[in-house]
Parts: sequence; structure tokens; C-alpha cells
Amino acid sequence: MSVVIDGRPMDGRLDAYVPARELTISPRLRLHTEAAEDLDPVTYEVLRHNLWSINEEHGDAIVRVSGSPIAAYGFDFNPSILDENGDFVYFGPYLQFHSGMQDLQAKWILEHRGENPGIHPGDMFMSNDPWVGTTHQNDVMLCCPVFVGDELFCWVANTLHFVDVGGTMPGGWNPVSESVYAEAPLYPPIKLVEGGRIRRDIEEQFLRQSRLPESVALDLRAVIAGNTVARTRILGLVERYGAATVKAVMRRIVDDSAAVFRRRIAQVPDGEWSERGYLECAIPGDRAMYKGELHLRKEGDRLVFSNRGTDPSAGSLNVTYAAWRGGILSVLNPFLCPDLLYAIGGPLRHVEFEPLPGSLTSASHPAAVANGGAIGTEFSISLANNCIAKMAHTVPELRRFYTANGGITGWPLDSITGLDQRGSRFQNQVLDWFAAPIGAYSFRDGIDTGGIYWGPKQIAPNVEQNEQVMPMLYLHRRELAESGGAGTYVGGATMSIAFTAHRTEEMVHQIAACGVAHPTGTGLFGGFPGPPSVFRFRRGDDGATVADVVAAPDAAEPLDLDGGARRVAPKESGLLQRPGDVFEVSCSGSAGFGDPLDRDPALVAADVAGGGWGAEAARELFGVVLAEGADGVAADEHATAELRAERRRERLRDARPAAVPHDPPAQLGEPVCSLGPGLDVRRTPAGAAWYCSTRSGRPLAPVGASYKDACPLLALPLAAAGARFGDPSEFVDETVELRLFVCPDSGGLIEVEVARAADPPLVDIALTAQAVAE
Repeated sequence: MSVVIDGRPMDGRLDAYVPARELTISPRLRLHTEAAEDLDPVTYEVLRHNLWSINEEHGDAIVRVSGSPIAAYGFDFNPSILDENGDFVYFGPYLQFHSGMQDLQAKWILEHRGENPGIHPGDMFMSNDPWVGTTHQNDVMLCCPVFVGDELFCWVANTLHFVDVGGTMPGGWNPVSESVYAEAPLYPPIKLVEGGRIRRDIEEQFLRQSRLPESVALDLRAVIAGNTVARTRILGLVERYGAATVKAVMRRIVDDSAAVFRRRIAQVPDGEWSERGYLECAIPGDRAMYKGELHLRKEGDRLVFSNRGTDPSAGSLNVTYAAWRGGILSVLNPFLCPDLLYAIGGPLRHVEFEPLPGSLTSASHPAAVANGGAIGTEFSISLANNCIAKMAHTVPELRRFYTANGGITGWPLDSITGLDQRGSRFQNQVLDWFAAPIGAYSFRDGIDTGGIYWGPKQIAPNVEQNEQVMPMLYLHRRELAESGGAGTYVGGATMSIAFTAHRTEEMVHQIAACGVAHPTGTGLFGGFPGPPSVFRFRRGDDGATVADVVAAPDAAEPLDLDGGARRVAPKESGLLQRPGDVFEVSCSGSAGFGDPLDRDPALVAADVAGGGWGAEAARELFGVVLAEGADGVAADEHATAELRAERRRERLRDARPAAVPHDPPAQLGEPVCSLGPGLDVRRTPAGAAWYCSTRSGRPLAPVGASYKDACPLLALPLAAAGARFGDPSEFVDETVELRLFVCPDSGGLIEVEVARAADPPLVDIALTAQAVAE
């Protein structure tokens, strides 16, 4: 693993930490490096799965000890095992981005804590510093060296979201923050446990910052317990099989995963895949949009990620390099190596990062970063989702691994605080969104409220669990019709919740979200985006009670904007909710795959019959004409074919002409590779290569140019994507377009963008001509 960045530790202030290729380690610290040369296959398999299961047991210990709903219900943590150098052996199966930066922490400790205060058996180091390696200050990392004798054998580590670690806002989420100085304190790695005992001075300093010190103290013991269990289990393996044998297994896990990863990406043609997205409203009252970009370059046996072109950090939107990198690894793992048991250390040998310091997704100190776990990290995941998916599509073996963007491309964050029904102070957030939908696959529809692939074991709390820990009463929690992105395969349906305050005088909300004015979950290969998140609030009548709200005829219905409700902005601080007031949130939807006009009409009829889509959407989005048959609703095949043909002609008629027409070659050969269901690459007899529409066979542009230059462009308002897409102008000043790039002959969709009107089309695929020619 290598990284290019100019930030380094300096003058006692951590602007960014990037480990060098060769770590500088204290001569006082001895590393265990001996690995057995002979390793029989049975021992290897036994120990490989033992090491994997240690992460499972590590996580189970955290859940059993922690009293926090965030850990017990949401599993908002992840453990990992690293070798003596701080390189990954295994991620855990929980929230992936937490582990995606734990190696940075271990390496920082090796470089900066070996001399003073030293690294010894029984120690554990705590940190919540995003410039060393956490998502934001609430995500607290605990890193534990595992010694065999006097040699450092390996590391175990975990990161858990703590409910409140101080700062100006309860829970740490701060929509009004414009610098880190308005947020919770930063703790670079500090020795919390020394020689097996918690240092009371460090613990008391940490707890002193929190509004909920008892909960934080219990969570500290939970993460200590998790590390203790993992360390004990690893030492048990060492005692039984010998340190050299266990180390040999660790080495082989990494070597084997590297070999599998290298073989897979070797099949990908060299080139670059790019994605662009936007975050809105850096602080309350701001109406601007901010651009983020991700570029994935494949060169031989290496992948290089860059965020060049991303806007500078702004207000409360930012994440550090560590969180950006962790978000990318959350996608890389399941999309390219889901069968490797999260053995990410091998693939990382072939991955490089080129962050842009001072940008939204690699912020420099002292930018505000407290909202990173809800905004910038998910944003990074959404960009990586499409870059990696488009690259993976070139390899048939990998097409079943990826999905279009899921429902959490921006967490609809609502942090709630106040006095609970028992008169005690509480602070929590709604974790229902761990049941977000899964986006469309390349071969089937997405999954309704199916969960998040970058958190395989995350679960949404039961309604009763939320009502137990917060003074609230749910009015509904349900799936929403027409809430997935349209496509040949549609995104899964998302969900909505509504609740009122119950047995408390008031609750205070802090809204810190993005993807409310416009969608952040863009589709793949002509698939439409999932709809944005929505916050609505309705003030109750004076003297209204909870009983009045529950008994109202519209208690279980969506809040009506004409009935006194209002849309809540993406950033709002200090919203008071009292009994009788109703707060409603719907989670952003998942994206579609492929042209909606290519969806099987029988599937559309089944969607309508099942209530997932309405008859109007069937006609307007999918071009399907329905008729009542003996067995219920069915598609009229002849009328549907005619309507779809007319819709494709309309696209060509209404689109802007191609930006750069190209003179096509006289003859083309067989496809070299597929770049999507509407696009492939073919060679000419002279050896040149062209992007071609698979819908008509039309050569579009030579490899080296953008295929979009040769596509007619149809720019539509976002409302054209479906009934759940609102008007962005409610919250932002810039015009946002749904851009359809169509085949110049057939009118079939090749790609879709969500973009500001002023931004040029994104060059999302740029293959290397020489690589294709070869």
C-alpha cells in the first residue's frame, strides 16, 4: 500500500497521517517475524477459520458488554486483526468503514508511541482523531498490541461509535459547525490501558467531556472486553500450534487474497472510471451545492483512487483522508473479493490512494468533521460504488458481485436529545436506516429494506426497542411504493417512519443530512437514481396530546404539506418536538440498473399488482400499457411495444445533438469487452478501438475520447425520475438536471447523470487505447 499526500505530522498538530512504505519503529520494540516454512493444508484451513471467527467473537463481546443501543441494536462498530506491522489480516463482518482505517492507527502508534510512552504487553491505545484514523470524533478506536514473550506478534483493534464524547452539540452531530474547534475534543492515540489496567486519569479525562459518562464508561469496557477476548483467543492458538505456525497462516491469508485480487483485476483493461456527486447546504441557511469526484485508475496489477476535482472543504460536510479511504475499502471488499472472508490485506498491496488535501473528502485540520459518519463517508461509498461497479462489469466473473447504489448514500441523520420517560438525560439517533434498500443488481431487482452491503451484520432496531430507550411513540414504519430507482432492474423499496414525543415535555432534534435537495444514489448504465431523503414536521394544535395524534384519521398517513406540515431542511439545529408534534423521515432510495424501457413488461405488471409501483409510473417510467385480464393486471404487449418505440423516438427528437460527432470506421470486429448493457468496445481491422452502442451497433467515439460526446443528450428536471423526486430549488439555488445519454440510432439509454446544469458531462469511462488494442 502506498499513498501520495503532502500532509504530515508537524508542530504537534496532526494535519493528516499517511504511513510511509517503511515504518520508523523504536529500536526498543521487537517485532515477531518468524513464520513456519512448511504449512500443511489442514492446519491452514483450521487456523484460517479460527482467525476469522475471532473477529466474530470479538464483536459479540462488545455487544454483550455495551449498554448503548448503538452497539446493541445497530452493531455500529467493527473489529479487525492486523499483523505486527499494522497491515490487515482480516476485517470483521460489521460496519466496514470502521475497520478501513484501523491499520492507519496501528502504524501511527508504531511510529509515534514506541519510544514514549512505549508499547508493552497489556497495553491498549485509544483514539478518536479523524486525522489519524477515525470517521469522526464519536468513533473511538481501541488498538491492542498482542505480544508473544517480548515480541509484538500482531494487533487486534476495534472502533465503536460512542453516544456522546463532548462538544457543543449533544451526540456530537453539529450541523452548524464550521471548524473542529466547535466539536468534540480530539484524542490522538493515548494509552488508556497500561499493563492490563485502565488508567484512571485518562478515563476520567475522557468521561469528563461527555453528557452521558455512564454510557461512555460502559462502552469503554465493552471495547476493552472485545480486544481482550480477541487477544486471548490468538494467544490460545499460539500456545497450541506455535507462534511461527500462526504467523505463517496470517502471511498465507494475505498472500492468497492478494493473488486472487491480482488475478481478477488483471482481466480489467487499463483505464479510468470516474463518478461525480454533490453535497448540499454546508450549514443552516446555506443554499449552495458542493461537488465531489472519485477517479479509479487501473494500471496493470494496481488500482489507484483519486479525489481530484473535489471541491474544497466546506462547513459541516467534510471527512478526512482516513474516512474517505475507509469508505472506498467498504466497497472494494464486497465488490471485488466477497469470497475472501474480508481478508483485505492482500488486495491492499495492489491499491494506492492519491487524496487531494483540503478537499471535502480529504479535509485538512481544522475543518469540521463531526458529521463525517453520516455525510462524507456514505458519500465516498456512493462514488466508489459506481466506479468499482463499472470497472467490474468488464469482467463477466465480477458482474454478480456488485449492485447499484443502495439506500444510504447519505444517512438521514436525526440526532435526538432531552429527558427520557424516566426523567434521565438521553441522547440517541434513529438507526432504522440500517434496513435501507439494496440497489438493483446486473441480473435482478434490488431488495426492499434489505440492509447495507457495507455493514453485513447491521440490523435495524425494533420499534419497541427505540420506544424503550427514547421517549417516542411510533405512528408508522413502513415500506414506500415507487421508492426505488427505475431501470431494467429496479432498486429496492425504501422506508418511512413517523413518531411523536411521548412521556416527556420535549425532544430536541439536530438535523445533519445531505441528499435531501437532490439524489445522491445515482444508477448504473441508464438506471435512474433513488429518490432523496425527506424530513417533514408538523406542529400539533395547542393542548394536543399523544392520544389525539394517534386517534387522528391521518395518524398512519404521510404528512400532508397542505395540512400544516413543512419540509425540514438538510441542516437544522435545535428543532423542538413536543407531544402532539409529528416528525416524519423517509430514507433515500436505492438506484436502478439499465434503461427502464427495457424492463420486462410482465415484471412491471407484477409490480403494479403488488403495489410496488402505480399504473401511471408503469406508463410514464417503463412505457408499459396495462390491461385487465382474466388473471388480473397484465401488460398489453402490442401497445407496450408501440409506446416504447414512440418514447425512444421522443428521446431522440427532444435531445440536444451529439456534442462531437465522430466519423465512424468502415468496419468493426467482435467486442473486446462490455462496458455496460448499452456499450462495448470493438477493434477496427487497423487496430484502433471504438466505443460502440450495443443497441444499434453504431460506433460512437474512438477510445481516447468520451463516448458521451457522440450521444444525444436529453436534459430533464429531476421530477422525470419519478413521483418521489421533489424540486431541488426548495433548498438549493442551482439547477439540477437528470441527463439521459441515448443511442443516436435506437434512442435506448446508455447512461444517466444527475448533475448541475453548469457542469459539463462527466467522462465516466476512459480506457487506455493501447491496452484495448493489445
